[in-house]
Amino acid sequence: MMNKVYKNYIFDFYGTLVDILTDEKDPALWDKLAQLYQAYGADYKGEGLRKSYAKRVALARKELIELKGVAYPEVDLVHIFNQLYVDARPQSSNSNQLDDWGNLIAMVFRVLSRKHLTAYPHTKEVLAFLKEQGCRLYLLSNAQVAFTNAEIDLMALRPYFDAIYLSSDAGICKPQPEFLKQVLDDHGLKPSETVMVGNDLTTDIAVAEAVGIDGILLNTFPYSRQELEKSPLKPDRVITDIEALKPEFT
Repeated sequence: MMNKVYKNYIFDFYGTLVDILTDEKDPALWDKLAQLYQAYGADYKGEGLRKSYAKRVALARKELIELKGVAYPEVDLVHIFNQLYVDARPQSSNSNQLDDWGNLIAMVFRVLSRKHLTAYPHTKEVLAFLKEQGCRLYLLSNAQVAFTNAEIDLMALRPYFDAIYLSSDAGICKPQPEFLKQVLDDHGLKPSETVMVGNDLTTDIAVAEAVGIDGILLNTFPYSRQELEKSPLKPDRVITDIEALKPEFT
């Protein structure tokens, strides 16, 4: 049976279009970040900074849940790194300087924690093919604006997308239905003509089900056959290579 052809493709980013490996628990990462804070007068040690960061993230998540009334909030790490600086130096509250500081630390944090980043085979080829077929492509990622925008550009993927949605901008993340619904509403996309393509059952496929569009699982984790069979979340298709999207049009 021929697979369904869609007019609109909404893609996840990490684990779907690009392969990434990070280690945010590495003590050396936190030691180096602490040294950067120290250089600007904020007295942190590596492990203390890591614990303060974790507490700030947890508090910010709780505040967002209460403020937005959502189950899946997304914290903006720029604000976290800003607050950590203010915690150590309360007198340093110039908002413009803090924005610059937070963005700098977020980028350093990512560069130091990132071990590997590359586009999967066939990613660009398939995105280019879909564009040539007249499809509209969107990116919907649980990700931080401060460093994901740079990584989209590092992978040279930005030109393929009609619009990009990152969760730290929205304050919510997949599978919060409103995050995906915003894409549909902003661009007048018909659910019957639209598909979510991602590598995670609990975020990508769950959010697709929540808003009533099809979901294709690009199984890069990968989930075992048993895991897929037992999961209450059922993708409309399971593929192991993004190239499998091309034969839909042939």
